[in-house]
Amino acid sequence: MTSVLKRGLFGCAVGAFVALSSFAGAPAIAQEEKSPWTKACNTNPNTQKEICFISIELRTNTGQFLSNIAIQETEGEARKKLLVAVPTGVLIQPGVRIQIDDGKPVQGKYSICAPNACYAELAIDDSFINTMKQGGEVIVAPYNQQAKEIVFKMTLIGFTKVYDGEPMNIAELQKRQEELQSELQKRADEARQKLIDAQKQSQ
Repeated sequence: MTSVLKRGLFGCAVGAFVALSSFAGAPAIAQEEKSPWTKACNTNPNTQKEICFISIELRTNTGQFLSNIAIQETEGEARKKLLVAVPTGVLIQPGVRIQIDDGKPVQGKYSICAPNACYAELAIDDSFINTMKQGGEVIVAPYNQQAKEIVFKMTLIGFTKVYDGEPMNIAELQKRQEELQSELQKRADEARQKLIDAQKQSQ
């Protein structure tokens, strides 16, 4: 999503999400129809290697950011990175738990906290990707100030087709993002109106 594309740098959690903001002139972003997963690819001008991000973002019905996951792959390199973003205000030291269904969890360590989110990064391999392909959901669980987990769940439905598929045109992705933002604004307006109506009835 566009919000994801604006959130990163190459080589670190924050950077990886921002690097994609340069994709405006690139021909390469992909996703399966009706799948929340997206795939974006671009060429690193320094190395001339293609870098792809396969990502999903979780928000509330009113558009509040909850979490984001992105897999970063670089052409010719077997090692991949899993980049995770969560809201600020989490405990840094414990890191964040990442788990596929009921499988063995892995722990990500935070790289940096920006004003809008905290970012964690960990190395993954093909076996982790295969587990995602066979899974039903990925769990991201940071810890709040009371040292209790906050569990975010994101579907893996459609992940395999998007991961293995061709990137999609940036214009299509931007159009979908605009439609999503419009829908979120509509929901926010409806929620606000319900609150106003409830307040009037209580008077």
